[in-house]
Amino acid sequence: MRTSVTGTSSSTQGFTLLELMVVLVILTGVAALALPRITALFDNDVRASARTTATLLRYLEERAIVGRTSYRLKVDLNEQQIRVVQLSGLGEEQSPDDPFLARNPLSGATRIADLTSARLGRVTSGTVSIPYGPGGLAEPLVLRLGETNGRQYTVQALPVNGSVKVAEGWLESIQ
Repeated sequence: MRTSVTGTSSSTQGFTLLELMVVLVILTGVAALALPRITALFDNDVRASARTTATLLRYLEERAIVGRTSYRLKVDLNEQQIRVVQLSGLGEEQSPDDPFLARNPLSGATRIADLTSARLGRVTSGTVSIPYGPGGLAEPLVLRLGETNGRQYTVQALPVNGSVKVAEGWLESIQ
């Protein structure tokens, strides 16, 4: 074995082109697998908010019908909050007796873009009060939720059968 004056091997040390190409292929494969999961992390807030809002609307419908109780769904488009108030026998608003109804279903950077109902049309600002009586929801309701990155979800509640649907995108109504 030949050695240089300093006592080290004279053979060149480093990576061959083949070794670099193999590493690049492996890194590309890992990135291809990880990228969809990373983008899904940013989508989780609006998707979770849409699903939680849908669950809230379904649960509110059931509570109103089964308990023969009147509620109001308060959607504040300026403050970006959704809350439920329970009506007393005298019609006064009070906090609901159920902790699930007392929390805001929106999370993270989720924004309420607008609300559409048959009675009010499309509303983009202010506070809207949607009644839920002993018969449930009285009119169709469409909520559009979105994030600053462009992801949007539509939540639709129907009064006749009490169904609540969630769809990705900006839809006028869900079929």
